Formats: sequence, C-alpha cells, structure tokens
Amino acid sequence: MIKIIYFQRYHMELALIIFLGVMMFMLVSDENKNADMYSVRTFKSSDGWGYQINKKEKVIILQPHMPCIKGNKPFPDEKSALEVGELVLFKIKNNGAPSVTIEELNKKINAFYD
Repeated sequence: MIKIIYFQRYHMELALIIFLGVMMFMLVSDENKNADMYSVRTFKSSDGWGYQINKKEKVIILQPHMPCIKGNKPFPDEKSALEVGELVLFKIKNNGAPSVTIEELNKKINAFYD
C-alpha cells in the first residue's frame, strides 16, 4: 500500500515539474516573439532626423520632428531621434501611451525646451 502511494506521489510531482517547465518555456518564447515584433528606425529628413516605430515591418508611428515642441523642429541628430524612439517603444511594450512629455524630451536630448 505504501509503495502505491509513493508511486502516485512521484508521478504527480513529476507531472507538476514538467508542467511548470512547459509554462516557463512558453512564457520566455512569448517574450522573445514580442521583442522581435517591434523595431525603431531612424531616418534623415531634409534638415534633421526623425524616427519610425514598426510592428512586424509595418510603420505604426512616423515621427519626423520632435514631439511636444512648438513648430515642426526635427531632432538635431540621429542619437536623439533613436533615444526618444526607444522611449516610446518601451512605453508601447509596457502598455503605456506612446507619448513623450517635455521633461522626457529634454532629458533624452540634453536640451531645454519649454
């Protein structure tokens, strides 16, 4: 009788371990799929830089100028455009609004706009 109970408990523990392993694998593979789904690309405009965010190679955001700035001023350099684009992408991946505040913009491009 004791051997049967031990045998059943062993199989239940083994099944639980296998189930948890499969669930962890699925979680990790979903995160990798989501990471590959989005990308940020910079582009040169006539007088500066901009960025676009793609979802599976489809453009979902095209930002040729700095957000939250009066007028249509492009980013001064590629690095600034990329850093702000990566910030927006981070927000998208974390289910946030794809917006940038003036404080975030100033911090990312090391400038002061109001």
